[in-house]
Amino acid sequence: TPSCPHCSRSSSTLYARAPSAGVTAFPPCRYLLCASGDFVKVYSVNTEETLRLMGGHADLVTGIQLNPHNHMQLYSSSLDGTIKLWDFMDGIPIKTFTVGSKLLALYALASAEDSVFVVIPKKGERDTFQLVSVKLTKGAGQDLESKELSVVLDGVGASVKHIAFGREGAYVVSVKDVTLQVYFFKRKLLNRFSLSTVKTKGGDNRFSCVVCHPTEDCIATGHADGKIRLWRNFHHRKEYTYSTLHWHHDIVMDLAFSVEGTRLLSGGVESVLVQWHNESSCQKDFLPRLGSPIEYISMSSDGALCCTLHTDNRITIINSNLRFSRSIQGLIKSRDVKTGLVVDPRTKALVLNGEPGHLQFYSLQSDQQLFSVSWVDLYQV
Repeated sequence: TPSCPHCSRSSSTLYARAPSAGVTAFPPCRYLLCASGDFVKVYSVNTEETLRLMGGHADLVTGIQLNPHNHMQLYSSSLDGTIKLWDFMDGIPIKTFTVGSKLLALYALASAEDSVFVVIPKKGERDTFQLVSVKLTKGAGQDLESKELSVVLDGVGASVKHIAFGREGAYVVSVKDVTLQVYFFKRKLLNRFSLSTVKTKGGDNRFSCVVCHPTEDCIATGHADGKIRLWRNFHHRKEYTYSTLHWHHDIVMDLAFSVEGTRLLSGGVESVLVQWHNESSCQKDFLPRLGSPIEYISMSSDGALCCTLHTDNRITIINSNLRFSRSIQGLIKSRDVKTGLVVDPRTKALVLNGEPGHLQFYSLQSDQQLFSVSWVDLYQV
């Protein structure tokens, strides 16, 4: 079952990020990669079937990223303290790098050769996290130790959505509570910007997510009150500016720029994917009725597709013209399994509660939902 993906970014692959991992897509998009518990799954974008199930981690997979130097390979991180490099076409591990600390999020940059970035707990402090650079050890063996860590930022959020890297990896941005940090690597300069902590009527400035424009120095942040802020001139501590976009009535759960940067996608509890054009509140399109809140958004590397991960454990694949393409439905977690667990003798599927008012028939052999049956007259938005 896919863990809630956040869509992230050879032949063509699409990957979505999970709450702590991701979904990714390949140009022309043929594969979708997704963290799922202790495993990484490879789906066919065209048929929705599971092509490969890559296992080897001993705990929850918290991040996946294509190798920026070889798009036939994939990095994965886990709470087990290891980073694995995979040949996902064949489904085999190439290297395992033991870091030691629990790894909560993973980032790989083309500009950072032989290194990746991870979020780890800060030693000796509870609920405090650091973004660190991990030098990936070179060696002939398959199992290597990589314990050379360099702290980049302190006091970061634990979610993968709370950190983003700027164009060409020149800087990294972190958001937490009402504070935004920007660290410039070459200048070794850290700028901090804080918003008001006072909650006004309908206003809540707390950050929920952050993304960076792919070609310009522009940062987009989502907020708890449904606003989106676009930050510029943040190289200066006092002369920075931001503009505001507002449509969502509740928390902005994720953001993603298109590959060329002319469009910004946003999603939240409304189950609507919003597409903003040229950073204008007047130019926007909507893809409504997606069934459940959007937790993560990921764009394919060729820009042809994006995918959204929903709270009902479903990945939706969407064309660049904002038209629905396909969906991959995982096992729906019901609050109360009133039915118990029943096996349908005809389909050999597991039958249990699904969406409110529905029974789901789930195939354990193919690891996908066969169908959902409504037994009460409910209308799903």
